[in-house]
Amino acid sequence: MSTRSNIRIQSGNRKFQIYRHWDGYPEGVVPDLQEFFAWNKGRNDDLSYTIANFFYFFKRSAEENEVEQRKEDKKIEEITGPSWKNPTHLSGILTGYGIVEAQDPEPETWIEWFYVADLDERTITCYEIGRTDPLVCEHAELVFHSKHPLVAPEKRLLANGIAVVGNKFEVPSKTTPGQTYTVTLEPAHCNCAGFKYRKTCSHLKAAIAASGEAVAQ
Repeated sequence: MSTRSNIRIQSGNRKFQIYRHWDGYPEGVVPDLQEFFAWNKGRNDDLSYTIANFFYFFKRSAEENEVEQRKEDKKIEEITGPSWKNPTHLSGILTGYGIVEAQDPEPETWIEWFYVADLDERTITCYEIGRTDPLVCEHAELVFHSKHPLVAPEKRLLANGIAVVGNKFEVPSKTTPGQTYTVTLEPAHCNCAGFKYRKTCSHLKAAIAASGEAVAQ
């Protein structure tokens, strides 16, 4: 069953709302939105262009994905002319996203997730639609889940294989190849087992040492 969601994009007192039929969980929607807003960075201050570009971006992506999939399935031997003009082959791009009335989810809704992308605050806020009974479509309410930047911070590579993304450091393990630990400096924290017990670790010390390089960049 599809995980349905609504995405509200707003600026000032103006807002548009978009229906997304599938993959509505934050793990799917947030990276997709951040990828779009990074691509649309020259127009993220213009709500009208952003909405128009949103549909171009995601419909074009759906078209490319479906063409490749159908070629792999050998359902398309040859496409001549613009592929989007052939709905027989590309019916999937005619659905998936739609415009809906800009309002909070009503009690009688099957929407499971609700997102607010604020162009002024440059944030994406995720809400889960809470219900007293998940099998009954009533008593819907917005339950805060998480907040993210409109565009994901770029990963910067530092010395000794350490990377920094926003305020988080990714520090490689010295004993397990391919293993990395996530470290923050304020507040000081590392997700390794040693930090849990000692409140310090070699990964935190490495991140502190690398923080000067991160600032210099």
